Amino acid sequence: MFYILCSNLHERTALIDSLKKECVSAVFHYLSLHNSEFYRHKHDGRMLPESNRYSDCLLRLPMYYDLTDGDIERICKIITSVQ
Repeated sequence: MFYILCSNLHERTALIDSLKKECVSAVFHYLSLHNSEFYRHKHDGRMLPESNRYSDCLLRLPMYYDLTDGDIERICKIITSVQ
């Protein structure tokens, strides 16, 4: 898996939108276990700020078998152009 960490949720959302406009699918799928429906009732209530931060900032980049070097360069250019 290839991923990047954005500074915050706003930055991640802007990056996803910019990539989507260029037909690049980048997604987030990390949910803190203690916030999930499955585990929430088992959690002891401790604050887990780093886990929550990753939920808001982690962005998974495209990875598939026919991704070319040119695709990778294009994706990198899009990412670096987002302000």
